[in-house]
Amino acid sequence: MHHRSRAADVAADIAAAVAARDPHRLAPALTETVRLRALLPGGPVQSTGRENVAAFLPALLADFDTAEVLDSSGEDVADRLLIHYRLGLGRGAARWVCTQTAVCRVV
Repeated sequence: MHHRSRAADVAADIAAAVAARDPHRLAPALTETVRLRALLPGGPVQSTGRENVAAFLPALLADFDTAEVLDSSGEDVADRLLIHYRLGLGRGAARWVCTQTAVCRVV
């Protein structure tokens, strides 16, 4: 029997919360002082604080009819956690795959 690592569990939880587009589900995984810096197709963005970041990530997917987790992984790298997930997105008949990677400190 294979047990998933804590890192893999955290990655799966974060990916599921983002795909669910539910800030209330994502917020408990973030600290009050969380800082998000991201490079998006439109350019770099920043957000700070639990409520802001918890609202920001799901809002990125607001224009899609569907969002589902295709896969996720997490691994410990020194004192950080590397989280990677792929989401399947849909709007009408159109489909996309979105990948997001995060490097974070877990407290």
